[in-house]
Amino acid sequence: MTEDERTAVDLLAGVARGLIELTSVAQTAMFRLPYPSSLQLALDRVVLAGLTRHMPTPGGVPELLSWCRERRPADWWPLELPVGFLTADARLIHSVGDEATRTCAELASYGRDGVLEQEAETLLAELANTCGTVERFAACRDFLISRPVILQYNPIELLGPAVAHTWKLVQHLYVPVPDRFRVHRVVHRCTGCLLLAKPVTADASWCEGGCQPEGRVLESSHQPEQARALPLGLRLFLALPGRTERAVRSGLDRQTRLLPQGLGLHRVTSPDGNLCVFQVQDREQPIPAALRAAEAAAELHGPLDIVAPDRLAASPGYRENFEYALSDGADVRLLSVSEFTGLRPAGRERNDHA
Repeated sequence: MTEDERTAVDLLAGVARGLIELTSVAQTAMFRLPYPSSLQLALDRVVLAGLTRHMPTPGGVPELLSWCRERRPADWWPLELPVGFLTADARLIHSVGDEATRTCAELASYGRDGVLEQEAETLLAELANTCGTVERFAACRDFLISRPVILQYNPIELLGPAVAHTWKLVQHLYVPVPDRFRVHRVVHRCTGCLLLAKPVTADASWCEGGCQPEGRVLESSHQPEQARALPLGLRLFLALPGRTERAVRSGLDRQTRLLPQGLGLHRVTSPDGNLCVFQVQDREQPIPAALRAAEAAAELHGPLDIVAPDRLAASPGYRENFEYALSDGADVRLLSVSEFTGLRPAGRERNDHA
């Protein structure tokens, strides 16, 4: 990545962070004044870049938001992004849900100024420290994965002997669902990804996990004051891939052990008897995903397998762009769930350009 391309990506990530800060305000009106200073600063930088290059610029925050919703960054971004850095259909605001997209969240977590994924890692590190043992932390982590959104407080479930101690350790992580998710005083959750959702029209709906519209089913609570949800970073970077991770763990015929690092790594003995470490990711953008995986492998000081849902690994260009983005010597391999669990031959070697 050239210096100019890095500047372009850093600025786009700044816009994404501003949008995430804007959407974090728990108000019914998502775009209420005053705008966060981070978003206003990002707009100023975008305008300056556009003016110096004689390109169209947004006239203010509302127009910037409109462009983020209606246009691909490649169509209007004043600086040249690296080739293939974002997928062709990428948007920062979902055109139907009117919420920051997963792409926006991934960009907001990019680089040294990243906020969202990093906040999730901090919360998990604090939880691991409180738990004291890996086993207790693993139980808490699984609880969060299985319950990213609690529509209604159920004392029989949460205070029962099976989960009472776990609930005591994690309940501080749950916050009221933002007002903008209340549609006619009803809060919705997608039964597929278990994340927040909302009906948009009689025939259309939206969910945070991006489940296919034709198969999306919403469940609801008419007591929105009781609904609680994990912070956005934990919902998208822990709970969303966590559902696939739990399926991977149950699909292996070998015992896995949690390494409480970052969002969570797992060590398992491979069929050939060697130890390997894997992490499940579910991210829309392959290049930022690869860059983050390379950082995790460097922190691990060893090889790392990234396991992605089959549909994601098979999407056009995803694997190629992921592998292209890995730096020389990055000891990272991308595998689909079927490849990793042995349902299908892997047929992929680690990146070893060095």
